[in-house]
Amino acid sequence: MMVSRTSLPSAACIAAATVLMCSFVWTASSTADETATRDRRHRQLLEKRQLVYDGIQRDLETVVAWCTEHSLPDAIAQVEEIRQQLLTPTPDAKPSRLVIPPVDTTLSLEEQQWRLQILHHRQQRASELYTLARSALRAKFPSLAFSLVGDAVQLDPDHKYARSVLGQQVFIDSARKDEAGYAGEWVSFFESQMRSGLKAQTFHPSFGWIPVTSVSKYEQGQRPWKGTWISEAKETELRRDFRNAWEIPSEHFLIRTNVSLTAGVELSQQLELFYGWLQQNFAAFFETPQALQDRFEKAGQRSPQRQKPMEVHYFASREEYQKRLEGKVPPNLETNGLYWEPERTSYFFASRDPNDFSTLFHEATHQILDVHTMAARTLAAKEKARKEGQRSSSPWVLCEHSNFWVIEGLACYCESFKVVDGKVSIGRPDYVRFDTARQRMLDPAFYFYLPTRLFFELGKDEFQQHPQVSPLYTQAAGFTHFMMEYEDGLYRDDLIALLAAIYRPDLKAVLDDPSLPKIAGVNCNDFDHQYRTHMQNLADQIAAQKSPE
Repeated sequence: MMVSRTSLPSAACIAAATVLMCSFVWTASSTADETATRDRRHRQLLEKRQLVYDGIQRDLETVVAWCTEHSLPDAIAQVEEIRQQLLTPTPDAKPSRLVIPPVDTTLSLEEQQWRLQILHHRQQRASELYTLARSALRAKFPSLAFSLVGDAVQLDPDHKYARSVLGQQVFIDSARKDEAGYAGEWVSFFESQMRSGLKAQTFHPSFGWIPVTSVSKYEQGQRPWKGTWISEAKETELRRDFRNAWEIPSEHFLIRTNVSLTAGVELSQQLELFYGWLQQNFAAFFETPQALQDRFEKAGQRSPQRQKPMEVHYFASREEYQKRLEGKVPPNLETNGLYWEPERTSYFFASRDPNDFSTLFHEATHQILDVHTMAARTLAAKEKARKEGQRSSSPWVLCEHSNFWVIEGLACYCESFKVVDGKVSIGRPDYVRFDTARQRMLDPAFYFYLPTRLFFELGKDEFQQHPQVSPLYTQAAGFTHFMMEYEDGLYRDDLIALLAAIYRPDLKAVLDDPSLPKIAGVNCNDFDHQYRTHMQNLADQIAAQKSPE
């Protein structure tokens, strides 16, 4: 009987198959090793940060001992208060604006000594954190790097390099320079410009940025109108017509509203706080790796240029809002807010709860990410058309073929942004988006979960037209929470890298979609398992919050 040559594998085929198998095993092993190494580096950086905080506690304990030895009970109480404030890192805590004045030489020698000891320890430990931040950036953990910069400012509010990385500089208010204990303020470049010069402006909590010379008239109920001054009541009547809307400028936004001047200022400040958080925590999205490195290398030398402000229209009623959006959304679709990409403008109306800014932050996320990267997508659209042999380019569609979850997931995550007593809160487990995601994963009565292999593959139309679109939005919010919070932010920079690849496409691979598993070096099955674990952790945190103990 004859046997066909193709029936049995030849020695060459066996050898080739063996090589391919070995290559696959080596690649998988190499990827696993790289992931393990990366995880280990992340843990080591977190451990080193904790060592710095443990160190400042020991430092302050020595100051307490010194004060005890010199019988200074009032000083002991003050040092203990500082020690409690610096027990652990405080993410997103708002640092002091004021420059710390030199230790008063009129104080007793002993009081000068303990204050100088504290100052020395805080400066030394802040320098260690700043050095660690640079190590984190080199290790490709930019989010952690900027978190460490924030920690450095918490320990030493006058660390000039850390402040510079955060875009801040010292400003001396000429009206306060002779005040006792006033040594200046840490402000943004924008604020420094606004408060300087012959036409200096000041920020008023009710009226926003207004000329210093006009403060008294504003507080007396007068308002500027076409070169003259009118009453507040008259201005309110005139500005009901949105064509005469108040315009409230700030560093990054221009608010137009017919609700009220105070409401517009509040909206403006909420947006600026959110923008600042997003810039600091998503620095690797807004700047290239080299630009981020330059921020550290050129700290103390930067004078950022002001960009064109983003426009937000805030209407007094839903009817006005809907009229303005005619032709932009289907007539039967009810929305509470909208970022309209063709006009680069966000639209909102006054809700029943004046303290609910969730829709504002959702749409502002879309607006900020889009506006900062639109030039990159214009270039990508042209390059795509060239590679496909087309004479003209079409507008770039975000996540046309995959990854749409992250666009809405991040916006839903940012809905939970809140400022309480000067501290930012975001991603709290009991927020409705995340609590619902937890229910859909863990409660059989509400269960819905699309495995990540399929979830990641959904493009814009597939996602938005899916029969289970509402649960998909919930899963997107939950999965973004997982990427941001799991294992102290282990995957946070991978999420940011995915966003950057989506909004700022690689011109060399403009026809390819970015892949989160490739970016993170984690397969979909592991993501599925870890996500479930994360949801269970959220359930445990919520239960602990509700516990009477």
